Amino acid sequence: MAIYRDRRLVTKQEIQALCAVALESFKDVLPPERFRDAHDWVHRYGEWGLAMEHVIDWVGDLDLPVDQAQFDVIERAMAAMGWGESSRMKWLREYFASLRSGNSREGESA
Repeated sequence: MAIYRDRRLVTKQEIQALCAVALESFKDVLPPERFRDAHDWVHRYGEWGLAMEHVIDWVGDLDLPVDQAQFDVIERAMAAMGWGESSRMKWLREYFASLRSGNSREGESA
């Protein structure tokens, strides 16, 4: 599997590495059993997309915090797979924006 990104071919190894970095950024946020499942999908089974989709789903299901660095790495991984405009990524953008706006308002009232 190879995808063109910015007129450059992205290899399977690069996609796996991006997904591994994205997943690792959520290690201390995800419940351990879910992190292990996603880790297996990335590292044992080559199901990077499945792992990233589940991470995004779990963020929503569990109302988990997402910081800028986490958002950036998962966005890069999804874009590398050609899923930068998928329904899950669009949802994550909205969720992240709402977290940021909520944090801004909290900071203003403090």
